[in-house]
Amino acid sequence: MTTFISFSINCKEKSLIIEKILPIVKLTKSKNGETGTATFIFIRPSIFEFEKLWNQSLITGLYLNWANKKIVTNDISIFFENGKPFYLKGIFIFKNSPEWFNFLNFMSSYSEETGLFYE
Repeated sequence: MTTFISFSINCKEKSLIIEKILPIVKLTKSKNGETGTATFIFIRPSIFEFEKLWNQSLITGLYLNWANKKIVTNDISIFFENGKPFYLKGIFIFKNSPEWFNFLNFMSSYSEETGLFYE
């Protein structure tokens, strides 16, 4: 797998955990097409199997990795249901056309490898 999504964590054992659950991805784009956002929602992501990570707030970032490139956000939130983590949301903000098109390249590669599709 050359295209993947991973989480960075703040602990000694591991620094990067590859996420196996496919996200729901919501996109917004400015009227002029220069900027936009991508919101990734992971319902019951595999990283939640490591209770210490979410219980001690050790998840520090969300990475989109492909072809020796990466896009990073630290804007992540965990939402709980009945006292247990239910979903994780990460928001990427793209401030110019090159960042937006870089993201679209990731999505193209990621969708080819995982079967995730978008319109």
